[in-house]
Amino acid sequence: MKKLLSVVGLAAGLALAGCQSAPMNPMASKMVYSGVLPCADCAGIRTTLTLYRDQSAKPSRYELTQQYLGTSKPTTNEVERGAWVSDRIELDDKKYDVYTLNPEDEEAQHRFLQSATNAVEMLDSAGQRVETDMNYTLIKR
Repeated sequence: MKKLLSVVGLAAGLALAGCQSAPMNPMASKMVYSGVLPCADCAGIRTTLTLYRDQSAKPSRYELTQQYLGTSKPTTNEVERGAWVSDRIELDDKKYDVYTLNPEDEEAQHRFLQSATNAVEMLDSAGQRVETDMNYTLIKR
């Protein structure tokens, strides 16, 4: 009977060991940026951009949440999810990281320039800075 219990105990221990997941990579992370972006027909768009990196610290997926403020419609959040990539570009004689959401679909792309350590700036559809006095910056939380 003791041999049977030993075998069952060993089998159970091996089964549990096989269920353990790989240790988390400390580089796996997310970056969250938020702020209120300008809106043509409302008071502003409360925006939260969450960029996720995989276990090897490569871009993986994103979530973009937008809430239109000051409209006659009930307040609702629009949530967009997909893939993103990071590129390095030269703009205004400086090199910046640019995060492109939906890189495979040009019509659905959004680009954000890493303008400071703790901020990203939304770019226009051509990948250039928006020429305006309005604030297109999201701050890292």
